[in-house]
This record gives sequence, structure tokens and C-alpha cells, in this order.
Amino acid sequence: MKAVAIVNPASGRQQATRRWPRLLEGGGPKASDVVTWWTEGPGHAEILAAQARRNGFERVVVAGGDGTLFEAVNGLWWEREGQLPSMGMVSFGMGCDYMRNFQIPPGMFEQLDTALGESVACVDVGVCDLRGMNGEPLQRVFLNVLGLGYDANVVKRIQRQRDRMQGRVTYLFSALQELFSLRSHRLEGEVDGAPFETDAFLFAVGLGRYFGGGMMITPWASPQGGRFQLVWGKNPSRLEVLRLLQKIYAGRHLHHPDVGTRYSYHLKLSGHPQAYVEAEGELIGRTPIDVEVTRGKLCFAARETEIL
Repeated sequence: MKAVAIVNPASGRQQATRRWPRLLEGGGPKASDVVTWWTEGPGHAEILAAQARRNGFERVVVAGGDGTLFEAVNGLWWEREGQLPSMGMVSFGMGCDYMRNFQIPPGMFEQLDTALGESVACVDVGVCDLRGMNGEPLQRVFLNVLGLGYDANVVKRIQRQRDRMQGRVTYLFSALQELFSLRSHRLEGEVDGAPFETDAFLFAVGLGRYFGGGMMITPWASPQGGRFQLVWGKNPSRLEVLRLLQKIYAGRHLHHPDVGTRYSYHLKLSGHPQAYVEAEGELIGRTPIDVEVTRGKLCFAARETEIL
């Protein structure tokens, strides 16, 4: 199998720079022929992934975090030359939430073995049309969770911080800071063709279950389920948001009276006031959004996932 690894040297506080060569050296015969491409800054993984598809690579391994995975899948998806490669991942990032949906071992050598293995899961892709940060129309795809409102504001706050902590600590600290600016949005539009409206401070669209370094925001979602789980928080007090944050880590928030949930295949929403939108922990734009699921269009190297 012709494989290339797209490695983010800044991920995991520069751990990838020194650990990736060692992984390849100890990775056995499957790893010996892997080509390594290093990213050079934000957006570069998308360019490299598009090049990998054009060059006929059969497997693209992302060594980094969810942000690097997000860039790479967009590069593969929007490139039209060549066959769509399968993907694998070795976790070097802050959250690596997408991998939590699968039976992937925690050890780095085991992750590399899985990422280069024959076993793959055909996973769903979310296709989103929205307004980019510059106000221009933008199309993005995502594999895990797209969110608007509170969690996008948290991501915006994280990106402003110079000294980032790791994973759950980073998200939780920024989430607590964002409580002081808590506000709701009037969301109006359609869900599967039917009118929908609600007041919400947070709205999540999940193909996977986790975001924010292990917060189980959409606990009934599955990468192979063929539909989104939608979860939104209505108008709780700041104290109730704190309680909800504790419950979300265990996925026990859905029975709270200020939380709504349902399944969906296609939704269109506008926000009043306009809301920021994030995907896979990356700030990508603003409402209005149009999001649709595309079933089983990407193969991801994993041994097993549970369909709910």
C-alpha cells in the first residue's frame, strides 16, 4: 500500500518532531516505506493532502491532532483528481477526539500499526456551507463535531492564548472564562425540511461523540450511523452551565431540562445575533449554515466502532 504521513511538527508541544522518526524506525515492515511530509503552518496539511490524492497515495496518515485531521480531510475531499485515499491517524494533538470513537489502542506503536493496517471503517462526512471568517461563502467538511455559539467562542478564546495547556484542561479553562460572556442566539431554519427554531447558547452537530478533549457532547452519535445527533443548550444560568460541563464529560447531560436533542440528516440554520461556527476545534466561520450528512464516503483505519 502506497502511504504518506502528514505530520504536524508543532502538535503535542513539538513531540511529533522527535517521536515520529522513532515510530517509523520501530514500526516494522509496514512503516518502512511510508513517505513523510511535514506541515509548515496553518492550512498546509490541506495542501499536502490534496497533493497526496493527486499523486495516487492509497493511505494518508495524519500524525497530529483533530485540527490537522480537519485540514487533511478537507484537502482530500475537495481535490477531484485521483481516487480518494483512506485515512489513518496517530494522535499527537491536544484533544484527538475523533479517535475516541473507535477501538484504537492508546500506545503510539499500536496506533501506527492500526493507521497502516488493512482494517478500515467506512465513515460519514458532514458537508457544511457557511460564511467564512471573511464573510465570503465557504464550504468545509468535518468528521466529528461542528458547533456554534458557546463552544465556538471557547475555541476563539483558545486560539488567542499563547501558552496552551493540553486537551481537557485547555478547553475547560477557556470554557470557564467564556461564562462571563455567556449569551444566547435565536436559531431559525429547517431540520430535515421541517421548520425549527430555538433559543440556544450552544448548538452541536455530531457524527462523533466527543469534543473539547473528551467531553461527550453528542453521546448517541456514531461515525457510521448515517445521521447527525443534534444537541443544544437553551437558556441556563451560569451556575447551570457549570453543572452541565461536569455532566457532559460522562454524557449525562441529555436529560437536563435546558438541553434538547434529536437526530437529523440535513439542517439549515441562521443565528440572531450571528454566531461563530467551529469544526473539530477549529474556528471556521459564522452562521447561516447548511449542513448535510454524506454516508460512508471515507475509509478510516480502525478495527471497530459501535453504531448506535
